[in-house]
Amino acid sequence: MVSCLHDHGVVEVEVPINIALIKYWGKRDEELMLPVNSSMSLNINALVAHTMVRCSCEITDSVTINGLKVDLDRSRRFRRCFDFARDLIGKRKNEGHVKQDEQNLGFEISSSTNFPVAAGLASSAAGFAAIAIGIGRLFDFSITEVSTLARLGSGSACRSVFGGLVEWCAGIDPSGCDCITKQVFPESWWPELRAVILILDDAEKEVGSSIGMRRTMETSELLKHRAENVVPGRIKRLTTAFKTRNFDEFARITMADSDQLHAVCLDSFPPLRYMSDASWSVVRSINEFNSAGIRAAYSFDAGPNACIFVEEANITDLLNHISRHLQLPENVRPLLKGCGDGSVEVPHPNTSFVIREVIISEVGGAPKILS
Repeated sequence: MVSCLHDHGVVEVEVPINIALIKYWGKRDEELMLPVNSSMSLNINALVAHTMVRCSCEITDSVTINGLKVDLDRSRRFRRCFDFARDLIGKRKNEGHVKQDEQNLGFEISSSTNFPVAAGLASSAAGFAAIAIGIGRLFDFSITEVSTLARLGSGSACRSVFGGLVEWCAGIDPSGCDCITKQVFPESWWPELRAVILILDDAEKEVGSSIGMRRTMETSELLKHRAENVVPGRIKRLTTAFKTRNFDEFARITMADSDQLHAVCLDSFPPLRYMSDASWSVVRSINEFNSAGIRAAYSFDAGPNACIFVEEANITDLLNHISRHLQLPENVRPLLKGCGDGSVEVPHPNTSFVIREVIISEVGGAPKILS
């Protein structure tokens, strides 16, 4: 039962970004945010959106991200998210759970992130998941309602609502009633698994994901084949690989799907090029690292920055190998073999490619309610 005060209070939440292992690219319905194919993901625990949500009948909608106010007149995603939340609250009014004026609530959102926004690191996923979780906490929304609310803000946000290995099922019903998100395995299932994030470029990408997806839907012949004939099998195989903690199979599927996402983007017209030359240097480095046995898996969303999945025991070897191909930041010195005492310099390969930041993270963490 929701209290009937004019000010419903404040909730603070912390939500990780997620990186898709099986990629989401393309919408069958842009208004309902229904994807053309199912996807699977893991949250990256170290990269989070810290969000304050306030709900009151005495305020109007407002959103601030990293200190910058969002122009809601030009942001359909926030309006759609807030309107759906008010619709849900209105239904509770009709069921006798809230008073008459509760459907007129305003939402005040203040969010900060510890990662670059709009650089291909799923920033909107963490942000909209945090908004949905915060509003859902204040009004006792079901987890399905929270997930749907997050999805209406940013498709991939519905995956950040859960911890562990997560599947976002595309469904086929035009209404979206079978478009659901679920946890497949808990976050404790594969405790040795880590993500190594390489920040290569923190600039905003030239073509945003929403515009890019629309272009691909309209022009790519490969996308339909991917959605209908490739993704379903990969989801089954990835589920089995994760269940058995088979890193070799997990890595092969993850890298293949990352490659296919960017192949589909290049199959669009005009072509979409999200990976940079530095990104491809990372790919070459990982392929070389895996030459004697697969120990790492790269994955790139719609941006140049790399997410490398690796088991904890192999992180030092991985970073040592990457240092032969790209310039690592000085703060990774203690992690490199022979560099812990400062007696050996961090390698400086003959390349202009510089990694701005290296972030090592556990994966699969669930959102947190802070207050």
